[in-house]
Amino acid sequence: MTKKTALFLNMQILSDYLDDRFSDYMFYRNKDPMKLEDVRLFQGQQEIYEQYVYVVTPEYLEQIMETSCCMILVGKTDIPIHSIHPQSSVIYISREENPFHILELVQDVFSRFRRWTGQLNQLLVNHATLYDYCAVSDEIFQNPMYILDASNNALVRTSYVSGMMRMSVDPDTGRLLLSAERRNLHSHTKEFLETYNTRKAHYWTPEWNKHRDIYINIFDDDQRYQGRILINELQSSIKPSQLKLLEYFSVYISEAFRFLRKEDHKAKNPFVVLLSHILFRQLDAHSDTWEQLEQKGWHQEGRYLAASAPLAPLDSSYTRSICLSVMENINDSVAFFQDEKLYVVCHLPETVLDPAPYYALLHEIGLKNSVHFGASDQFYNLIRLPEYEKQACYGRKYGMEREPDRYCHPFSRIALTYMLTHATGSLPMNVVCSSALRTLKKIDREKNTDYYHTLETYIKADCQPVLAAKALFLHRGTLTYRLKKIQAFTSLDLEDSDTILYLNLSLRIYELYQ
Repeated sequence: MTKKTALFLNMQILSDYLDDRFSDYMFYRNKDPMKLEDVRLFQGQQEIYEQYVYVVTPEYLEQIMETSCCMILVGKTDIPIHSIHPQSSVIYISREENPFHILELVQDVFSRFRRWTGQLNQLLVNHATLYDYCAVSDEIFQNPMYILDASNNALVRTSYVSGMMRMSVDPDTGRLLLSAERRNLHSHTKEFLETYNTRKAHYWTPEWNKHRDIYINIFDDDQRYQGRILINELQSSIKPSQLKLLEYFSVYISEAFRFLRKEDHKAKNPFVVLLSHILFRQLDAHSDTWEQLEQKGWHQEGRYLAASAPLAPLDSSYTRSICLSVMENINDSVAFFQDEKLYVVCHLPETVLDPAPYYALLHEIGLKNSVHFGASDQFYNLIRLPEYEKQACYGRKYGMEREPDRYCHPFSRIALTYMLTHATGSLPMNVVCSSALRTLKKIDREKNTDYYHTLETYIKADCQPVLAAKALFLHRGTLTYRLKKIQAFTSLDLEDSDTILYLNLSLRIYELYQ
């Protein structure tokens, strides 16, 4: 047992564990440190050790008060309170009790904590799971205990009591995932954010709960927040000494976190690895990737849809909960997080010809989690996944500009915008678009006419004079007169389909850049 993992008690701990037996005792609490190793009966002996607590009867009180040791005083007497050493505390049981009986009770308390320490150290040597650490600690804390990761998802929950929050289970890791709605409800309040800065064990009464908690944060060697131990006061009252015990327990959980990070780094879903290799074009020429995908029913020539969303890397469990939400709601889909980005690949059945229901599901998931997805068109060869994931990225980029209130942006909705954005190539917009439009704008400025708007409305009305005249609030004859003037100024052939298409595209490009 190292110094770091050795547990020494103080009088507050002994007082809390004697409380059930002696509810009428007095406790004179001073700043006695965590240094007590065992208990002894004081019978006037000369050698006194500060690492022991002594069971004392009134006849020896005056003699032991000269020392700085802690004591449990048994029997009626007057205690000279002002003479108690500032580093010592006294538990005073004022009724007549057999001091040997008190000695046995306190020895049992020390034995309980030695047993707990031994179990924790054995688990530490064996690189045990977080659940194992919590299981041997239930007797000490006597309340439901959580081990939370950096995103407040429960890696372990020792028991469930009616009224506690519900969590979904990650099928890959077995972790409990707090819903994004619940996480967003409380994780951004000022009071909650302040709890991340504490280094010792603290009480905490969340505004969304009626019970108290105690918690302690876990940091790695670089002082980065890793998670916390959280204990709900639901089955028995939290004792003051449990704050110190929680700080002691956190040493083991910190070590378990360190081992867990190593294991998490090694553990990867093989199916995700395969799709990742396809996505980032890392396939080996001799790879058996396609054979493994075929076993999943994902044939190379099947029908697929890709989606993606950039996410901050600081909240991996948050992204994990979104991945789980995608896979729970969209049949035969895989979602994973890599390089600060969330990727989704959906395998579409042959019976589904329109991907609109998939877009609707992604929109719903994005809305609940405040995530904007870009989505590709459906495609028929999984080897083309990188191209269509890129298409999904453009869907999100241009879709958010046009429809910021939507949470799934299919590329098909912005395909024309994408084409027009890239239509001018390296030439300036004014050089590529129809010069006739610039001529009409110049005439309108000089003569205060409305030829540009007239031609624009005519083109958008599919060159139908009746619809265009109605939209302009003009008589049809007036519209015909204006169109003849436009042709005279520009030499445009408004009967030629290519001319109309060129004008239409030019007008759209002007609108886009405006």
